[in-house]
Amino acid sequence: MAITIAAIRNMLNMARGHEELERKVAQTHELSQLMDKLSSAKIEMPLEDTHRPVGFDEPKKNPP
Repeated sequence: MAITIAAIRNMLNMARGHEELERKVAQTHELSQLMDKLSSAKIEMPLEDTHRPVGFDEPKKNPP
């Protein structure tokens, strides 16, 4: 028959909870870094100007 002491059981539960909390914080931090890395890699293309006249005899110029 095992003898259990409530204080030791509570300390063990607190240690397990602390480990779980540290694991969640590390996962959140890693996800945040990944999202920052992905969001900074975006290339935004300028909007196309549909009202600009098209000339076929001139080289194409970038809209202002």
